[in-house]
Amino acid sequence: MVFYYLLLSIIAIVFVLTMIFVRSHANIITFYEKLFVAAIFFASCLFGISLAIYPNWWRTYTHQTNHTSKVQEEKIKRSFQGHHPDCKTFKSHVIVIKNKPRCAGCLGLALGSLVSILLMALYLFLPYRLPVAISYILLILGIFALLLVYGEIILNNRHTLIHIIINSLLVLSFLVITISVVEITKGPVYGILTILICFLWLDTRIHLSNQQHKNICASCTKSCKTY
Repeated sequence: MVFYYLLLSIIAIVFVLTMIFVRSHANIITFYEKLFVAAIFFASCLFGISLAIYPNWWRTYTHQTNHTSKVQEEKIKRSFQGHHPDCKTFKSHVIVIKNKPRCAGCLGLALGSLVSILLMALYLFLPYRLPVAISYILLILGIFALLLVYGEIILNNRHTLIHIIINSLLVLSFLVITISVVEITKGPVYGILTILICFLWLDTRIHLSNQQHKNICASCTKSCKTY
């Protein structure tokens, strides 16, 4: 499953690179077109922040029957901190703030979203256009940051603070890729498509993280296997 997500993410990168060559023939993009793209980006970031703070809030609005097996019930009995098992093998995944444990990855995503909202607002209201050359450089940097995040998760050789910073870079990579595509193509539709692709990249990051959690549990000598 994770392999297919990685494959789809690579195809998505190729698709984004293709979009900048099959761009619209417009010479400029209007403020209202940029505002439309920015509004969708803002909404996406706010939704992401809500999930980072309250990961399962959406489940309260779904009506699903809970068929929990006895094996799953045994897993649930293990306490969690920052929605990670209270286990020393997951110590680097959690950071304690004011005596309250928080998921380092989610904290990084939330911080990255907040910074991205501010930078998108700055891009929207500053009265100057990015040179095309700068847009291409930002696009390459954004893709590199995206791959860096994936690499950090796959290697699983992490420090808590670095993990927070790397996850912040993920959302910032979404920002610079989206802005670059909008500036190069001059088409709001391409910007919206890029935001949709960002959800795929985020989902891939989540699946990579879940796989690493399973690997950590599998290599642990304790009998409690949460993942």
